Amino acid sequence: MKTIFDKTKFGHLDVSGRIIRNGLWESQNDSGKNLSRDVFDRYEKLAKNNVGVIVSELISMYSHDRFSDYTDYINAPSFIKDFKEITSIAHENGTPILAQIGFVNCNINGKQMMEVNDLTLEDIRTIQADYVVAAKKIMFAGFDGVELCIGNNFYLSRVMDPFENTRSDDYGGNTYNRVRMVLEIIKLIKKTTGLHVHCKVNLYQDEEDSLEICKILAENGADSLQITRFLSPQYFRKGQSNQDMLVGFADRVAKSVSIPVVLGGGRSDMDEITELLNNTDIDFISMQRPFVKDPAFLTQWKIDGHGKSECKTCNNCYWKKESICLIEDSD
Repeated sequence: MKTIFDKTKFGHLDVSGRIIRNGLWESQNDSGKNLSRDVFDRYEKLAKNNVGVIVSELISMYSHDRFSDYTDYINAPSFIKDFKEITSIAHENGTPILAQIGFVNCNINGKQMMEVNDLTLEDIRTIQADYVVAAKKIMFAGFDGVELCIGNNFYLSRVMDPFENTRSDDYGGNTYNRVRMVLEIIKLIKKTTGLHVHCKVNLYQDEEDSLEICKILAENGADSLQITRFLSPQYFRKGQSNQDMLVGFADRVAKSVSIPVVLGGGRSDMDEITELLNNTDIDFISMQRPFVKDPAFLTQWKIDGHGKSECKTCNNCYWKKESICLIEDSD
């Protein structure tokens, strides 16, 4: 029987649980993207309290991206220094940590808001080179791996989307060609850094094409997959009647690939998570907002043998781009 707190493997990484903590916004840094003491304290609470793998808050690839004001930034002068301390905190407590990196708007080579179909080969090579530079900084900062944001509404998710990508060259058309740009990024990152490459990927409108994308990623260097969907924070809201939509697809993926598969979002009850883990081939569950409410809640779950997050799934932290909960405790 699988339990949330099993000691197991996440690719080549030893982990002490099946809950993956996914970050999002960073509101506790300054205008120069220097991390405050509160950020270090938050990561220490995560690392000490039974998280299987920590995934950082979003790290923007580019300084003037859509959400860069609310995230960390890969080219911030203090990035390596600050995150060396963060990764040391995680490793001192035996917890692997991945850096989450991505971009939404494509503004490179003097061009603005480029659509997928307008990318030249030079543009593609620039993006790929930028990922390699970012991965090297992530390696120097001591991270165990990188999460490539190629799901939700990040730019590379649109590159793989058959409705967005109608190119007629080697980077468009059939499923493999639409994934080619990402595969080349994965290959370059692994060749230059050896980092674990975790891919957050969408369930698109075409489920069979989405399954093929996951298989291609798994067969070409990805070390793990997280299944999500477009605009997932809005999707995973309290009262939604269709939150189980991803479960069946994630289970299909898990049965079809030989790397770990993570189900993203919408779960906050220990008993429900345990039941899901044991009724599917899914081995890991990702959570974000419950950790905004309380970075240490998993320890209480482990002590009690049951539990439910106090997060109200109000999405205020998402809409207001905050890394702290905005609801005051009632007691």
